[in-house]
Amino acid sequence: MSQIKLSFEKQILKTKMPFGISYGTKSDAKNILVKLTYENITGYGEAAPAPYHGETIDTVLALLQAWSESDILGDDPFAITEINQKLDKFISENYAAKCAIDVALHDLSGKLANLSISKMLGLSGLQTQMPQTDFTIGLDTIEIIKQKTSDALKEGFQILKVKQGTANGIEYDKQIIKAIREVAPNNTLRVDANGGWTPKQAVAMSHFLAEQKVQYIEQPIHKHSSAQDFKYVKDHSALAIFADESVMRAKDIIRLADCVDGVVMKLANTGGIQAGLKFIQMARAYDLEVMIGCMLESSCGITAAAHLAPLADYLDLDGALLLANDPFNGATCKSGLLEIKDAPGLGISPTSLSGLESKL
Repeated sequence: MSQIKLSFEKQILKTKMPFGISYGTKSDAKNILVKLTYENITGYGEAAPAPYHGETIDTVLALLQAWSESDILGDDPFAITEINQKLDKFISENYAAKCAIDVALHDLSGKLANLSISKMLGLSGLQTQMPQTDFTIGLDTIEIIKQKTSDALKEGFQILKVKQGTANGIEYDKQIIKAIREVAPNNTLRVDANGGWTPKQAVAMSHFLAEQKVQYIEQPIHKHSSAQDFKYVKDHSALAIFADESVMRAKDIIRLADCVDGVVMKLANTGGIQAGLKFIQMARAYDLEVMIGCMLESSCGITAAAHLAPLADYLDLDGALLLANDPFNGATCKSGLLEIKDAPGLGISPTSLSGLESKL
């Protein structure tokens, strides 16, 4: 039988504008495109490593090189569970690298079966139930934040996610919200502090944000905060609290299940589609709401997450919309509504920017 062949290459994804969060500001994302080939069919996956999760482009490349030189992928593209188990035994964590393999396997097996990932997962017909995605307003000067907000409204976005946790303190965070409310007085706002506040600051900000009619707060305190700190924030907050960086895989939900109102699932954090499904199921078992989020990713990663979107209460799948050089055509977005093609696998194709056409 044919072996699954692994190849990969770096991607420098440029943002349309500098993108700022509490961890810092950047103008590009250094991701890795993974290609798994079996009998002349190629499946695509994307690794979007985050240094604050202990992964870099170098750690991902090192793992992919090791896996390409081994027989860990075997000769059965449909053996996704077995392969994921092997990857977990090979090394702990490193979920962005594992995500790229998992997504590429789903894309490859879908193409071999001539079925979309949605159909393979039994989610056919649910795409019309997909929530609207928000659009993220990153940290910047007040004037640029206002301009970003205005541009998002012109594109028809009804829901905005506002980054907070600035180095300038919570008073500047408040200025950001007030400035956005000047431009978008009636739009739904969500706030993401990326762990930038202390528990007491989070509680204080929750009451201000409630006055500004914000929907909920995502990751108000540091990712390594104790369950007691999360519980303190939840018990005293005027708004619902979601955990993001603090919950990577399904097992992480158990620690915070009584301390938050919801959790954020990102494929790059869970390790891919299969682990993402387990994450969502665990959240539902604890009666938690679910938001599906993303990193700065191309339409390869975003489309993979969009196949699971009907299972979520909220979406933050705007990563590819922030890019100036998306190498793939995939899920489309109109006024916050995502649509994926009913095509084999992910349903993506290279763009003229990708340089992949000659390699298909």
